[in-house]
This record gives sequence, C-alpha cells and structure tokens, in this order.
Amino acid sequence: MDTYIIDSNCKYYGLDTDILMENSGRGVASEIEKRFGTKNKIAIFCGLGNNGGDGFVCARYLSKENRVTVYLIGDPVDIKEGAARLNWNLLTHLNIEKILLKDSSDIEKIRSDFEIYVDAIFGVGVKGTLRRPFSDVINRINEINGIKVSIDVSSPYFISNVVISLHTPKEGATAVIDIGIPKEFNNFTGPGYVNKLNFRASDSHKGDNGRVLIIGGSDEYHGAPIYSSIAASYLSDLVYVVSPNKCAKIIKSYSPDYIVYSTEKRNFVLEDVEYLKALSEKADSILVGVGMGRCKETIETVIEFMKSITCKKIVIDADGLFAVKGNLEILKKNDVCITPHLSEYRLLFGEHLTEENILINSEKYNIKIVAKGEIDLISDGKRIIKNFTGNAGMTTGGTGDILSGLITAFSNKGTILEAACAGTFLNGIAGDITSEEMGMNFRSSDMLQRIPEALKFCRKY
Repeated sequence: MDTYIIDSNCKYYGLDTDILMENSGRGVASEIEKRFGTKNKIAIFCGLGNNGGDGFVCARYLSKENRVTVYLIGDPVDIKEGAARLNWNLLTHLNIEKILLKDSSDIEKIRSDFEIYVDAIFGVGVKGTLRRPFSDVINRINEINGIKVSIDVSSPYFISNVVISLHTPKEGATAVIDIGIPKEFNNFTGPGYVNKLNFRASDSHKGDNGRVLIIGGSDEYHGAPIYSSIAASYLSDLVYVVSPNKCAKIIKSYSPDYIVYSTEKRNFVLEDVEYLKALSEKADSILVGVGMGRCKETIETVIEFMKSITCKKIVIDADGLFAVKGNLEILKKNDVCITPHLSEYRLLFGEHLTEENILINSEKYNIKIVAKGEIDLISDGKRIIKNFTGNAGMTTGGTGDILSGLITAFSNKGTILEAACAGTFLNGIAGDITSEEMGMNFRSSDMLQRIPEALKFCRKY
C-alpha cells in the first residue's frame, strides 16, 4: 500500500495531514541523527508536494543540532498542498538557509561541502522521465560525494545509501518509522485507491487509458452488460461488448459509448471461443459473466474460454461465477477477481463466508475475492480489506454489474487488488450520493449517473 493511497485515505477517515507530516519529518530527523550523529552539514532537497513538506519538517528538527540548508526545487507559490505550504511558511521565519532552484541555471547553487544529502523531492507514484530542473538536480547530487538519504522512497534516478520509509516499508527501505497511522487503516478501502487509478497522462492517446472487453448478455438479460459497459466507459478509453445476436442489437441501440460485437446464436456456444479469444487480444482487461445466462452451452463456453487464455486481468461476476463453480482451478492462469454476493460465495466454496475462509480460498485458487455484503470483504489471500461505503438501497438489481464494470476498468491502471478496492469504494459512494438525493428507493440507472459525482467526491481527498 503506497503513501499516496494512505495519505488520501487518512484525510477521508479524519486523520489530520498536518499531524502526519509533523510525525514524518520528526521521525526522519530522529533516524538520521541516530545513524549519523549530530553536528553535520546537511542539505535537504525538497519538491513542491507532500514529500517536500516532510523535508521542510525534517529540516526544522535537524537544525537544532546540525547546520541545515534547504533547497526548494521550484517556486514557493507552487506549493499547493496545505500542510506542505504551512511548513514552508514556518521555515521562512526560521534561521535556516533556504535556496531556490527555479530552473536548470540554478544548479550551480548546489554545493558539494555537505556531509549528508536528503532527498525529499518526489514521493511514490512518480515514474518515467523527469523534466528539468528535477533531472538536473538529481544528476548533480549523484555526482557529489556524501551520504544520500531518501524520505519514504528514492526519487527517480536518485542513488540513495539510506531509504527511510514512512508507515510501511517501500522498495529499498533500510528503516521504517511509525508516523501515527493506525494499522487498521492498511485494511480499509478509501478514495486513495480511486485517485491513484483514476488518472490520465497529459500526453496519452486513445487507448492508453485502458481497453475493456465485456463478455455477457443473453436473450433474457441485456441490461447487465449495459450497466457494466457504461460504468467502465467513465474510466476507460475504449469499451468493447460482445453478446449473442439479438442481445447485441439491443445493447448497440442503447448507447454509442461502447463498441458492440455479436455472436451468431441466441446464447454463447463453444464455437464462439475462438472469436472471444480474438476479441480478448484487443483488451487490457476482461469482464465475464454479466447477464450471460446459465444454459449448458454458455457454461461450456466460459470454461473453455478461461482455459484457453493466459496472463489476462479478468473479473468474473454473476452467471460467470455459476459457470466456473467446481472448476476454480482454471482461474489460476490469469489475474482473476471474482465478485460474489453471499449466496454466490456459498455456491462457489460450499461454505458460509467468514474472514478466515475468504483468506484461505483466495490463496488456494490464486484469486482476488470481493465478497459483497453490508461490509464488503476484499482479499488476495494475504489480507482482508474492508469497504464501508454503500447502503441498503443498493440491493436493487444492476448495482453489482456496475461494480464489476468499475473494477474491470480500474484494473487497467493498477493491480487487480487495487482495482477491487477502488471499484468497491467508488460504487458505494455513488450509491450513497444517490440515496442522499432520493432516499433508499432508487434504480441502478440513477446510481450509474452519479459516478462522475462520486469521482469528484474522491478527488477532494
């Protein structure tokens, strides 16, 4: 669980960001002095976000027993985060040397006479090529002899001797400090999952933000794949739907926001497997089962399709769960999330849901499980994550189809476990927003329309 998710979730659950930043900076300063003593000359390089804010606090504490210089990469007016801005303002009133590195021409201001160089430039989530002046600053620091310490994670291309992680160990961590977050928060969903996965790079093109394939629908049930498709379309660039002939025509007439393919028969049959495999090559993630029915031919088709593909992110819901019961071993070749409600869970595993057996079953079949209930339980076999959003109005048909569409779309931007947490939280928030406006008597189509508002709600954190 990365720091971005933790920070966002802590705000949602009411844990003050100012306090967390204070605890982080103080803890890092203490760890540095424990390892390297006092009376050192220390340079702290800070970015404009929360990682930089941790650096500002760290500087304040280290300055008591050390000679500290803070290098801010950028312009102070661009410090947007409230806690980081507060701690920068505090620094401006203290007798600590502060040097601005606004562009690459300022690199010459970086001195080589420090004993310790602290990296508080970027936190988690920053990958790829860095723009200037950040790349120039990091290259310059790497050229200088001295002890290199990173806060939480190493910034991209920064060569660290020591990484002091916050709350949980990150890649390369040599120490982990407690910053006051209850351990239970590691096992709750929250807006952090949504915000991490709901991003679009400014230089992205059509298709870069995910391609979803939805395999579902039948003569009887055409609404389910429509709900899933529309939900997925809020988060993905392209949504493909494949349904039996008559159902496909209905789905196609409902909305232009997805691309519809059809098979020839009234239901899915074994002859469709090669066609489904070919369509799956277009997609980054696949949803199987919504509204597809339970006839013998359809069940056989699902089983053969699952046997024939490998290394795909797949969400299985509704009738897809019925199809794979008794054949759960075939799920191991792919990165699979199943989304049963309580009776479907009992059908699949032959036992009532408990926190103990959801862990066992997730690990046994190498799957992620979202067990839907008053409190949703999400497991990857190693831990259980709980979701508290949602309400009794969501017992209406279709809300599960919306959920499976959201999870499938989110999985294009992160792990399928993160997608399960993001989709479950967002689905519940959309339901809660709908119930606040309409009471408990609403339709799934009402809830579907609130997804953009639910995404906006998450961005507040």
